[in-house]
Amino acid sequence: MKRCFWILLILIGLLPASRADAAALAGLDMSATAAGAGNAFTATADDPSAMHYNPAGLAWQPGVNFSFAGALRSEDQSVLQSATRGTPFNGQSLSNLSGLYGNWMPKDSAWGLGFALDLPYALNSSWGDAFDGTAQTTTIDVLHTAVDVVYALDSSLAVAVGADWYVAQGDINSTTTTFNGTDNATFGGHVSVLWRPRPAWSFGAMLQSGANINLSGTATGAVAGTAKVKVSLPDVLRVGVNHVFSDAVRFEVDASWTRWSSLSDLNVVGRTRELNTLNMSDSLSLMTGLTWFWRENTQFRFGYTFDQAATKDTAFNARIFDANTHRISLGAGAELFGVHLDMAYVYAYSPSRTISGSGVFDGKYRTRRQTLSLSVAKHF
Repeated sequence: MKRCFWILLILIGLLPASRADAAALAGLDMSATAAGAGNAFTATADDPSAMHYNPAGLAWQPGVNFSFAGALRSEDQSVLQSATRGTPFNGQSLSNLSGLYGNWMPKDSAWGLGFALDLPYALNSSWGDAFDGTAQTTTIDVLHTAVDVVYALDSSLAVAVGADWYVAQGDINSTTTTFNGTDNATFGGHVSVLWRPRPAWSFGAMLQSGANINLSGTATGAVAGTAKVKVSLPDVLRVGVNHVFSDAVRFEVDASWTRWSSLSDLNVVGRTRELNTLNMSDSLSLMTGLTWFWRENTQFRFGYTFDQAATKDTAFNARIFDANTHRISLGAGAELFGVHLDMAYVYAYSPSRTISGSGVFDGKYRTRRQTLSLSVAKHF
């Protein structure tokens, strides 16, 4: 059985997924368990991927537990401009995206540890010569490692405190400037709580601090030589409540606030500078998820999520494009070969968004996304 588990981990790690999602450059669907329920998981947090949603939930996961997740996603994004400019497509590529989560909660101990290795922030836009080449390609990958200390105050209340370490790489290119840079040491932190006042009710919250990533590297073209690009990751607050009906149906509602206004630009700064001004606003997301416990160790999930756009119409920049997005999800989970497998399908729909008054970026933008994710979890 253990051999099957490790084979599944390898297979999931090979699954590709595109790099950006709604809400600027935040990665979503970090586990199939949460994705199937619309990512409403803050007050549930009942598998190791709680490290992403609410690490305090690890207090009720005794022993040693691991989960691994991967996703395959297709995306279609284009903009309808004037007859002379045509209809350029965002030619973003696909990349491997997966998450590894684990925890150790010794038996009869109130203390435990959790860890995570994932890619919570990523972006890849490739507009080529569209927009006069001012937003040719933009690539940002932020690898995240987290370690948490978990403490159960009693049988109904747990808290967790953790540290975040970010390693990042980025390319910011236009027809006039090409930049590539890295940052190997940016740190942040987070705190979370999970409260279960009654068997059928639970409440969760997680606050994660932002972090300033400074990509350092070399630029060529109009900005030549040593250069830097600052990427400000946002503060994030998640809250959730869930209720279990008749031991058969669990319903959860989550809300999250993300401080995208901290990301004001992607300027390439050296002896000279190339401006890539962004006009970002803080965004809200509402997540709802229903889990039906059909049989022991077998669940079906349904979810709906609304993600508010983080980019404003005024001073719009297509390097980071999003729109108000509706996400419908279906999922299922079951025990198989001694591990717990979860699958989820997510369809994301963004109504067409018209940008006017921003000059070269004016046009009618359209985006559709589909995601198929798979997670495997194992208790040792």
